[in-house]
Amino acid sequence: MKLTNGEIFTAREPLGKLMEERFPVKVSYGLAKLANKLSEQLKVIEEVRNGLIKTYGEADKDNPQQIKVDPQGDNFQKFVGELNELFAQEVEVVFDKIKLPEKVAATCDACKHNMDKMLEIEPSVLMALERFVEV
Repeated sequence: MKLTNGEIFTAREPLGKLMEERFPVKVSYGLAKLANKLSEQLKVIEEVRNGLIKTYGEADKDNPQQIKVDPQGDNFQKFVGELNELFAQEVEVVFDKIKLPEKVAATCDACKHNMDKMLEIEPSVLMALERFVEV
C-alpha cells in the first residue's frame, strides 16, 4: 500500500498506545509485524527530520544540547517547507490491515476473574491508524 511519510510518522504514537492493550494472539502478532515494518521507515524519517532541525535550528539557550527551530525565526518557513516535502513523499509498504476485535480480555476489578470487555479506543488513535486497522 502506498503511504506518505506523514501518515507513517503520525501513526507512531497511536500504534504504540494500541500495542499496550491485550489482544488475541493473531491481532497482537499483526500489530507487532506492522510496528516492525513501520519502524524501518520511521528511522529514515527521523534521521531526515533531525537533519532539518540541525540545519534550520539553533541551540537552546537554557539547554545547549537541545536544538530548536524558532517559529519566529527567518529559517522557520524553509524548515516547514522541507518538512512538508518529507512528509508528502510516498513509500510502498506491504502489510495486512489488522482487524481489531470488539472485545478484549480483561480482569474484573472486584473479584479478579477473567472476562471480556468492550475494546475502548480514543477517536484520535483510530483516526491516526485508519489506514492500518479495521474496526
